[in-house]
Order: sequence, then C-alpha cells, then structure tokens
Amino acid sequence: MATVYIFLAETCPISQQATLALRNLYTTYASRGVQFVGLFPDQQTAAADIAAFGRTFKVPFPLKLDSKKHLARRFQASITPEVVVAAADGRTVLYQGRIDNSYERLGQRRTVVTQHELRDALAAITTGKPVAKARTEAVGCFIAE
Repeated sequence: MATVYIFLAETCPISQQATLALRNLYTTYASRGVQFVGLFPDQQTAAADIAAFGRTFKVPFPLKLDSKKHLARRFQASITPEVVVAAADGRTVLYQGRIDNSYERLGQRRTVVTQHELRDALAAITTGKPVAKARTEAVGCFIAE
C-alpha cells in the first residue's frame, strides 16, 4: 500500500506534540495496510534516546535511526516533524510535508487545527483516489546537516 516516513527529533517540542496525531492516524490506517516508520536523522541521537521517546510518547510504530541521513536526503526532508508518504515502490512520493496545521510558524501554535493534510492524503490513498494536496511546508525543528 504505502509507507509513512516521519522524520522526528527527540528534543524537538513540535515532534513531541505531533505524537498524539500520529498515534491516532496509525490506529486508523495501519489496519488498512499503511505502514508507519519514525526516523531520527541526527547523528547525536542514540538508540536509548529513541527508545525513551517511544515509551514517553507511546509511539505504536517502529522508530529507527537515520544517522547518516540516507532517507532524509533521498526524500529531501529538512524539518522535524516532516512526513513523507511513499508508494509501495518505496520511491514515489504521494505526499510530503506537515501532519496538520497545528503550527502557523515556529513558536506559534494554533488553538484550533483546521487542516489535516496527512489524514486527508491517507484517506485518498487508501480509497484509490489522488492526493488533492501533495506538498505542504512542514513547521518544526531543522534537520542539521
């Protein structure tokens, strides 16, 4: 079906706050064949840090280190949290960007979330429809080079 790659950083507050929405999306779409993988593209992140992040934020999907940034570079991800929804071939990007519009800009969180781009993309993909908005700008912490 598709794989959702979520670029995260254990020290990024926006990554931490995104885990609730991600858990809900996982609950809805994993049973429909969508895979979720959390990726940590920071050389300073240790396996213990990733495990602690998973426990603290009750992340139900696999979390992996991308310390050499192979996937971050392949998908040109530059922010945490940033999501990439790849087709079954692992290369074709069906959607990339933010999870929703929780943040208008760095440090400015919305009181009401009005757009749910990742949810909308997954709803389209799982019903065989085209993704209406295939690219958005993620808001969060920069992935260091």
